[in-house]
Amino acid sequence: MEIALLIGVGFLAGCLGALLGLGGGFLVVPALVFLRSMDMKIASGTAVAVIVPAMLVAVWQRAGKGHVDWKVAGFLAIGAVIGPFLGAWLSGVLPSAVIRKVFAFVLVGLAALLYFKE
Repeated sequence: MEIALLIGVGFLAGCLGALLGLGGGFLVVPALVFLRSMDMKIASGTAVAVIVPAMLVAVWQRAGKGHVDWKVAGFLAIGAVIGPFLGAWLSGVLPSAVIRKVFAFVLVGLAALLYFKE
């Protein structure tokens, strides 16, 4: 049953991630923390490993439809390749409770920005 549940969470994360332009971690991380009682650091690392293949498929599909601005993506990718060095380092020095609170704050903050944007 647990394997089917994990596959279902992965499917939903991949689907919503590709649809909304999110990595899917917004769903995978809380699912692993609550369903598996996984430590926040392990859950976020596991989510990153899951998101890479899912997003490769999403880029392939979206690019085929012309839904990618490659110039903008290239500039964003520069920061997106450098940023994980800091994030991975911080995940090693910050307590899991702090990471969990930052994760929640970012989700709520972004949700509020999107909700109230005209």
